[in-house]
Amino acid sequence: MMSFVWNKGFSKVAAMLLSALLAVTLGMSEANAQADTETTKGSLVIIGGANESDNAELYNRMIELAGGKKKAVIGIFPTASASMSSSKGMKKDFEDYGVPADQVRIIEITEGNYAEKVNNDDVVSQISECTAFFFVGGDQARITKAFYNPDGSNTKALDAVWEVYQNGGMVAGTSAGAAIMSKTMIQNATSLETLQLGVTYEEQNPGLWVTKGLGFFDGGIVDQHFSKRGRIGRLVVALVQEKVDYGFGIDENSAMVVTGPEIEVIGESGMFLIDASKATLSKKGVYQNLDVSYLEKGDVYNYVTKKFTIESSKTLIPKGKEYYEGNQLNTNIFGLDAAKLALLDDLADNTADQARGLAFTMGQKKDKGTGVSVVFSKTKATKGYYDADEYASSILHVDMEITPIEVQVKETNGGKK
Repeated sequence: MMSFVWNKGFSKVAAMLLSALLAVTLGMSEANAQADTETTKGSLVIIGGANESDNAELYNRMIELAGGKKKAVIGIFPTASASMSSSKGMKKDFEDYGVPADQVRIIEITEGNYAEKVNNDDVVSQISECTAFFFVGGDQARITKAFYNPDGSNTKALDAVWEVYQNGGMVAGTSAGAAIMSKTMIQNATSLETLQLGVTYEEQNPGLWVTKGLGFFDGGIVDQHFSKRGRIGRLVVALVQEKVDYGFGIDENSAMVVTGPEIEVIGESGMFLIDASKATLSKKGVYQNLDVSYLEKGDVYNYVTKKFTIESSKTLIPKGKEYYEGNQLNTNIFGLDAAKLALLDDLADNTADQARGLAFTMGQKKDKGTGVSVVFSKTKATKGYYDADEYASSILHVDMEITPIEVQVKETNGGKK
């Protein structure tokens, strides 16, 4: 700590110069500290589930981040699964892509034995020898129950994984193995159930179960199987209820590759980004001021600067030159790929300014039910992009609003009066 004694002989110019020098020095110290933090972290490969063995881009990227075919030592955790089949399949995949068999190791921490394994020094030694880890899919609660002690503290196994990661190693996971990546972990409910029942902190209760993840990714909440299972609604509720600003929904056979503060999308489909930093929830249950973007292969988002870098071969869709003219109401907005198509086909490459959808369930009375209305709207900041084949593949800054509704079904009389 430096201190200065100011006196009348100390000129204003000298004081200004010294203040400026001190500010620069402190600024450099802060920048260096940030740089040190970034360089001591490894990388994350967060996969939305259903990763295919022929996804060469995904496997080659993981092997590269693990240290390359000659140096990579990959530890596979079967913890989320009820069997060893998916772990054996992943081991074979890594071997098929060139990693020697003795450098791909299944670390057998399972639901049946984790109490004996997670604080065992021999297991910790196995983990410490690795340069990368892969968490297979299944039930994410099995992972957190195994890797945290009953009092909520880290097990020795989790500390060992963190040490490898902090020293530059890679942590990857698919499906349940993706869900555990963020500090806040979600599971169990559909989008409509979550919007109607809210969140719960007890696994056995109805609603969206919210608990603590392993926390490798500090940019927001991660959700997976996103477009296929229509999970945008449940992620919105989790963000607003938990007061987390950003949510990342990764699609199947796709991954968000996190190196430092940058997220690159790779694979078959894409990633939703929900900015809930200005979101509001009214007393009537209306969610407003949600900013939604959708990115695909090659697009990059910096979660520190909040800047997007669209893949260089993509081109901006000219306003007024969109392919489609107008769209229709989607009556199953949380259905298969519905939200993604609403953003790309019904907005990005469409002259329409809004895309509307419904999701509802019928009650005991067959003609009455409840649900939600979802409206996606273009804003002044909205930008859509074509990929190299001139298909809409990315869109930035779409406004989203979710409103509770009541549904009534009336049968027609077949044209009779």
